[in-house]
Amino acid sequence: MLFFNAAFLSALFGCGEPAKPPAPKQPEAAQKAPKVKPAVTAAADEKKAPPEAADYHYDPMGKIDPFVPLVREVAGMEEMMTGEGPLTPLQRYALSELKLVAVIVAGDQSKAMVEDGKGDGYILTKGTMIGNRRGEVSEIKHNEVVIVEKEINPATGGVLQKKVSLVLHKSEEEEL
Repeated sequence: MLFFNAAFLSALFGCGEPAKPPAPKQPEAAQKAPKVKPAVTAAADEKKAPPEAADYHYDPMGKIDPFVPLVREVAGMEEMMTGEGPLTPLQRYALSELKLVAVIVAGDQSKAMVEDGKGDGYILTKGTMIGNRRGEVSEIKHNEVVIVEKEINPATGGVLQKKVSLVLHKSEEEEL
């Protein structure tokens, strides 16, 4: 019990810390003058102030819907592109497998010749179907054949047209 009384008295009177001396008095002019904050401190106070929360509004206009699959099946598009007839021998090859070996330019009746890997030759005219990507000869120039390939755009379902050229390379004998 004596221990509790001692603890109570020490808590009541403190731990014996020395008292602080009174602050020296300042002249009356210093006490009456208003305190002015420097400009730097005012700018720092503005930075410390929390920014006000702005309301956010999402505008989906012109953005892709993230829940729609990127690749989708388009009914009837493949049949429309393939046509109704069977594939020709030229449509079984990729354009990279064919080599342009000859060109005869005669206006609308221009012709070109391509070879496959086996050495078989095929005559091309404007409108000939060629390549495994539904290509069609659109133009025959002096040293190249321009082919337009059709692909389905998976995002829109529309048909994309891509131009590919087969270029006539001169043989080593002709270059000398």
